[in-house]
Amino acid sequence: MSFAAGGIEKPTEQDWGFKGIVADWDKDQLLRGYTVATQVCLSCHSFKYISHRNLMKAKFTEADAKALAAEMDLGINDKMISQLNEEDSQAVYGKVVPDLSLMNKARPFGADYTFALLTGYEDDVPAKYAKYFKDGLPDGGYFNHAFPGHVIAMPAPLNDGQVEYHDGTEATVEQMSRDVAYFMQWTAEPELLARKKLGVYIILYLLIFTALAYALKRQIWKDVH
Repeated sequence: MSFAAGGIEKPTEQDWGFKGIVADWDKDQLLRGYTVATQVCLSCHSFKYISHRNLMKAKFTEADAKALAAEMDLGINDKMISQLNEEDSQAVYGKVVPDLSLMNKARPFGADYTFALLTGYEDDVPAKYAKYFKDGLPDGGYFNHAFPGHVIAMPAPLNDGQVEYHDGTEATVEQMSRDVAYFMQWTAEPELLARKKLGVYIILYLLIFTALAYALKRQIWKDVH
């Protein structure tokens, strides 16, 4: 929730494995992001367009997906729905919190913005935000460099060591932010890499077809002066 007007400023561009022509989903990073998403984000935000079965499109086996779903007392086809209902959300935040399934696709700069937002909180030290809010932060607001207007209703959701990763990676705020932003990119566009690979095949086909068509044209017209 923003208390001041303003658009999203371009965040620092991060190095993501899903960018570029040659790209792939990193299963370990997806699982780390899933851990943050389900153990932290899901307390308030749903992922209503995603089920554990969707993970099978990103290197997870059916057994993997079923095991993760079972840990949450869900079936493999059940959607990831937060227990925070709309009434409680209105009471706590003054609005219905958004679903996160498509958030990276809906916001400019995608995962870069999500990462910047999660790492953009500052302690409420007046000197840091005085140039934006001379009378202090609005009630119920938290200063965030990346959020439009620089004041957000959501308190910083991440703290060092908040989750335990399956691969022993240290769960710093920066690491968790990077991992959950990566996971949210996948939830927003689970078919992203499949489309990229198909696009490469189409471009190669068109290049070969163009070369053959040009060679055929030269052969047909070689005796015409």
